[in-house]
Amino acid sequence: MTQDELRNIIRTEIKEVMSEEGKGLEDYKLPAQAERYLNKAVDAIKGANLNRKRQVAALARIVKALNLDKSDLIRYFAKIKRGL
Repeated sequence: MTQDELRNIIRTEIKEVMSEEGKGLEDYKLPAQAERYLNKAVDAIKGANLNRKRQVAALARIVKALNLDKSDLIRYFAKIKRGL
């Protein structure tokens, strides 16, 4: 079995699991207060005209404040990539 075949099998399994959950990232409701502050943070970062490194630094601070493990973060980014 080649790497491409294995990769395709894994991707189909992931798609099946995601379809079983039935929810995309946009389908999750956040509490109104969390949504409001999240929107303010995103608007502040966008409105500050930060370069790419500073945007990443802002995101890194948010991730650090949430105490996410590296493995959790990688898993979340994979879900986000699939959703885009």
